[in-house]
Amino acid sequence: MDPATIKIRRLPDHLVNKIAAGEVVERPASAVKELVENALDAGALTITVDLRDGGTALVRVTDDGIGMAADELPLALERHATSKLTRDEDLDAIATLGFRGEALAAICAVSRLTLTSCARGASDGLRLAGEGGTVKQRLEVPADSGTSVEVRDLFFNTPARLKFLKSPTTELSASLRALTQLALAHPRVHLRVANNARAVLTAPTASDVRQRVGALWGHDVAERLIAVDRTEHGVGVRGLISPPDLTRGSRDEIVVIVNGRPVRDPALLQATLDAYRPLLPRDRFPVVLLAITLSEADVDVNVHPTKAWVRFRHPRLIYEMVAAATLGGLRRPAVMPDVGVRGSDSPLGEPSPRGVAEQTALFGVPTAIESRPLFGRVLGQVQDTFVVSTSEEEVFFLDQHVAHERVLFERLQHELRDGTPAAQSLLFPEPLELPPASCALLERWRAPLERLGFAFEGLGTTAIVVRAVPALLKGNEPKRLIEAAVDEFGGPGAGEPTLDRALAFVACRAAVKANMPLAREEMERLVVELSTTETPYFCPHGRPVVSRVSLHDIRRELKRTW
Repeated sequence: MDPATIKIRRLPDHLVNKIAAGEVVERPASAVKELVENALDAGALTITVDLRDGGTALVRVTDDGIGMAADELPLALERHATSKLTRDEDLDAIATLGFRGEALAAICAVSRLTLTSCARGASDGLRLAGEGGTVKQRLEVPADSGTSVEVRDLFFNTPARLKFLKSPTTELSASLRALTQLALAHPRVHLRVANNARAVLTAPTASDVRQRVGALWGHDVAERLIAVDRTEHGVGVRGLISPPDLTRGSRDEIVVIVNGRPVRDPALLQATLDAYRPLLPRDRFPVVLLAITLSEADVDVNVHPTKAWVRFRHPRLIYEMVAAATLGGLRRPAVMPDVGVRGSDSPLGEPSPRGVAEQTALFGVPTAIESRPLFGRVLGQVQDTFVVSTSEEEVFFLDQHVAHERVLFERLQHELRDGTPAAQSLLFPEPLELPPASCALLERWRAPLERLGFAFEGLGTTAIVVRAVPALLKGNEPKRLIEAAVDEFGGPGAGEPTLDRALAFVACRAAVKANMPLAREEMERLVVELSTTETPYFCPHGRPVVSRVSLHDIRRELKRTW
């Protein structure tokens, strides 16, 4: 094009509408989300979603909300027409899921749309039919209170967008993800979803969020989730989180809701994951449902046309509250695996109050420990692997390797906070012969390894020499130690170099192993030291440390009544 011929001109309305629709309606899941959000804003208690071919051929959303009056209904298909904002100040405290007045107009611009609505108390409703943003039919019809929106042939007039749609199965999955999150955010609404006339999601009205989670993610999962509830500085964080041994291979079941709105906020997601680190491998993710409540004036939802991103007036406070609530849940005894006799409805006994005494730590250093440990008194050892202890109400089985791993991990953390952990210089430095990929891996992990006491020469070359190792590992053969580190950090789930992952490696290598007999004094030291840790129920890699059996259940099974 000749620059001299370029003129500035106003775009025609139909093209403006298509451009605007591209921001709001990316795929069928976008239309489904916007229409269901409108139904929720209308106070619907029952919402039915019918899809055909994953929404590519048909999306129909029917609700029993307040409906729209016949004289107002045509406005619903015009851009920036809404009942949810009446004055400028309303934009500073949005309390509804929709507010921009773009969704219906955008969907109509790129589909064949039929809108039927009847206001509560009215005898008849109004039906509008249009395509490509133009209303072609207006008809009064008998209708129940509420609204029904039928979207056919999405993107029929925008072939460039149409060709980017995925398979019907993929598009259905995207719609179900969006609907699942909305269902979790609004448990008192009955949501039914069908695809090609087959039910694919049913979420009956739930009395609480755990019941709703059971309907959507499975009742076995819901029963295992840990309740969290924290309120400070006008911010509430409530919900359910999984123990570290209940994980998924993706982030799909990490749902964060802000004032009833499911959001995609990388910082909130990271705050949640930070609470689980280093309990989980890098390629595993927890099951989390967190609902954050705060003043509408302290959150800005007018960030993007899809309304999926938000900004906070005090972001650091929100992220710290999420991390604190999640950490608080993970540190409670409820996360401990229970292998007791099933069927008991009585609560497990609370641990005894714990005092503090001075005792020599397992295999070495004196430390302040508790004289009445969380896991009771030691009975003995089973298979030279499990330390058995008991309280008045329970019998505990502790895996000695992962228990010691947790103890050493937190001891190293404290040493790092107080200074640098002790290192052991090698009398004879150890040269290494490693393949280039392994040398490059060690170079990437150099900073966290050297903070823990390793010392290398020649990193970045093929002539690497180990000159020192952490004092905890002084009994290990340096060559085998470095080979194990390469295997650990180069394996699946290792991810980017972090100090916690390096700490976990050192603790694991230094911990007492399975199939190793322990003296009674060593078992007692291990039990009391584990009781003083911040996270006594899981090792740094997320494996459970303890299983327990309720003596109440045992007495009941053996019909012992005293």
